[in-house]
Amino acid sequence: MFRWLRGGRNPDTAPPAASPPAAPAPSTAPEPVRTVLPSSPAQTAAAKRWLDKAEVARLQGDRPSAIAALREALKAAPDNAQAHNNLGGLLRESGQAEEALASFREAVRCDPKLAPAWFNLGTMLRDRGALEEAISALTRSLELDPRQADAWYWIGNARMGAGDAARAVEAYRSALRLDARMLNARWALTMAQIDPIPASVEAASASRASFASELDALIAWCRRIKPGEGFRSVGSTQPYYLAYQPEANAPLLKRYGELCVTLMRPWEKKVGLPAPAPARGAKRRVGIVSAHFSNHSVWNAFVRGWIEHCDSSRVELHLFHTAVGEDAETAYARRRVHRFESGLRDWSMWAKTIADARLDVLVYPEVGMDALTAKLAAIRLAPLQLASWGHPETTGLPSIDRFVSAAGMEPQGAADHYTEQIELLPGLGCCMRRYGTPPVATDLRRWGIDEATRVLLCPGVPFKYGPADDALWVEIARRAAPCRLIFFRSQPAGLSSRLESRLRESFASAGVDFDAHVLFVPWQSHAAFFGLMQAANVVLDSPGFSGFNTTMQAVECGVPVVAFEGRFLRGRFASGILRELGLDEFVASGAKAYVEAVLALIDDTSLASRTRKHVSERGRALFERRDGALAMQRFLLEVAA
Repeated sequence: MFRWLRGGRNPDTAPPAASPPAAPAPSTAPEPVRTVLPSSPAQTAAAKRWLDKAEVARLQGDRPSAIAALREALKAAPDNAQAHNNLGGLLRESGQAEEALASFREAVRCDPKLAPAWFNLGTMLRDRGALEEAISALTRSLELDPRQADAWYWIGNARMGAGDAARAVEAYRSALRLDARMLNARWALTMAQIDPIPASVEAASASRASFASELDALIAWCRRIKPGEGFRSVGSTQPYYLAYQPEANAPLLKRYGELCVTLMRPWEKKVGLPAPAPARGAKRRVGIVSAHFSNHSVWNAFVRGWIEHCDSSRVELHLFHTAVGEDAETAYARRRVHRFESGLRDWSMWAKTIADARLDVLVYPEVGMDALTAKLAAIRLAPLQLASWGHPETTGLPSIDRFVSAAGMEPQGAADHYTEQIELLPGLGCCMRRYGTPPVATDLRRWGIDEATRVLLCPGVPFKYGPADDALWVEIARRAAPCRLIFFRSQPAGLSSRLESRLRESFASAGVDFDAHVLFVPWQSHAAFFGLMQAANVVLDSPGFSGFNTTMQAVECGVPVVAFEGRFLRGRFASGILRELGLDEFVASGAKAYVEAVLALIDDTSLASRTRKHVSERGRALFERRDGALAMQRFLLEVAA
């Protein structure tokens, strides 16, 4: 949603009546410099006529005509901030992000005191990952109009995106002080209790307890609202970072999932979605809903293999691509299936499209990674609905019947970790292609690393590294010297900075020189990453939340990996891969064994050489394995029957 201006500066919705909270710190957004000459009265009047036509077209649902009218308004009066603002909103709805952003920037340049335009600019910048600039724009909007609960809400979203959970919570509370009925803010406040980069083990534990308490409060709060009012907030924010705590999450996610489904049911009844019923044709109709039919880890790991090895004479595949961007992999998916639905549409339109397909089975490869998929998964759109390990955690949703996982990566008693019935495909359960990326050699000297220094690659994203494991990295650095543990600076930058600060404190407390042993390097291109991986002595898989695609890339590069085998699927990707390779000696069940495995590889050159050869030779068999994909097809045919 964006703020459309009618006849002046009034947004679509009036500000709430509550007293505003304390104003945020002054904005750092620069005052735009005006270079457009003011319009004459005649130009302004002409623009007003086109603005009125745009308003009529918009109300009639004719977006192209509304856009055309706004362009005419700007021809008449190039400095009309209202026209720039409204054009930006319609372009944003049309998926024309770059032009929309430029229009919002023009709006605030033409009228720096136009609060709704600053709001629109801020929300769009947040969606595009420019978080600090988004916060500045939203803060400027609040300076001009302090009674905007939703501006505080979006500041909270930007703070959370930057990994600053504490300040996100403050922003959500400010939104609720202005509008106590703002469910999106109340919902987000609950999800923000889980800090992506907790400062300590105690802080991580406290955040978990806070989440459980706030979830109880949210459930009670939702019981007091009118039926049918809560569905819009489902999926708006999610307990994504809960998966990065190596604890049993099923009890918490069960309560969360039941709340989501409960809030979605009144909407299902109101719109009259047809009861799920298969089409009863000769083929089984299988739908897959994902935002990642593209070059993405979920697609590369297993979804592509499912599609590539699907027997079209027996299974009719319907893909529902909920994202906007497309690439060569999207085009491949489109060619391989019976039906490929894509394009910009809201979740209710997607729900009707999927329901109308009359599927036998509906598959969600990754529930929990984007808002749209999470909302759709909380609705019953097919007789049988499945989730899988694109986000390797139970959904908690009563609307999801089965969770498809892999026997080679699950522990004993894995069924207890899911609210769904678990289905185990053989081995790694997937058919993954080699990336085939030609590596670009990395000159380590530019980072001050000489030939005598052992390179220990830590390739996980920042929130994979919990505070409980800080001592592990300190011990490895101490005993593996001379060495460099190389971490990566990912976006948003705040997450990496917070991890680096915490590790620096842990090293200082242990009396180990952080700068002599640890290095944070910029995020690399794929070719440069392969080159850096080949230059490493060993890849250190992250404990708690392992890396599947990363480990498979290490295998492709012929590099040794040390894995820390966790209690749950999400902590067992690398260990499952190593066991498939017959390299069980590099699978550790504790910190001491992990350190010893690392030292063995870097101290024993003969062992390192043999391991590299083993990984290179045996690793070939892990790629293009059809058994997992074919087992998935057999399973789909069986359950669809």
